[in-house]
Amino acid sequence: METLTFVDTKKDYGNMNTNARFYPAEWSAQQRREDFMRRRIQLGNDYGFDGHKMFMADQVDSSKYLKGEGTKIGTSFKLTEDYAKAHPNGWSDINEDILIITKDAPDIVAGHPVADCPVVMITDRKHGFTAVGHCSAELIDAKLPMMIADSLVEACGSHDEDLLAIVGACAGPNWTYNNFPGWAKDKEVWKNAIVASEKDGKTIFTIDMRKALIEQFEKRNIRQYILSNNDTITDSNYYSNFAASPYGLNDQSRAGRQFIGAFYKK
Repeated sequence: METLTFVDTKKDYGNMNTNARFYPAEWSAQQRREDFMRRRIQLGNDYGFDGHKMFMADQVDSSKYLKGEGTKIGTSFKLTEDYAKAHPNGWSDINEDILIITKDAPDIVAGHPVADCPVVMITDRKHGFTAVGHCSAELIDAKLPMMIADSLVEACGSHDEDLLAIVGACAGPNWTYNNFPGWAKDKEVWKNAIVASEKDGKTIFTIDMRKALIEQFEKRNIRQYILSNNDTITDSNYYSNFAASPYGLNDQSRAGRQFIGAFYKK
């Protein structure tokens, strides 16, 4: 029987993408790819899957949508055994915003290399389908978490009562801005999640993405959800953009990406 299994590498396997800024300056692109593959293989050995079968959605569709280029947001792509065989090293180019894995194609991993942004995974326990999406604050504002649930309705006819949402580690309420963030365009989304306060004579805006996610789950009629309490900013076991930034904690050891995702294990 296939069991849905969650992956959270923290910093344990090193940086989980091939971005040059997280590697020594003298390394070539080929060296970065080879190093990343070695760590994927080790990760797979530890979790019980083939590290070659790891995929992420490039979210080109939502990126263009947010730039006003007319594409559709919330597109999805189902990972199948045939697709995995056709892309034997994984990590292929997938323009869609959401990846769907199924119990009928076990040991294929869908997820994202992230720092402070949450990965939202919504599973239909009746049909054995799970949809996975990276949800930046900008994409939360655009209501992508709700679209992740909608993608399951389209993929397998999901009913709300069969859905369970799981949210991976992400930045907690220690994430602050010195001004109201420009990406928070939908004030209704952030009404309880962005709070202004005074500090040293300045106005500070505290952002709690978990509250915004819960609002969307409730609005979408998803009553069952689990949110990780791990705060990527305060927990040194995680990479964090805010913690690494000179405008945050200025800790360069926190620069990088952990991988958070899921797969159906045989």
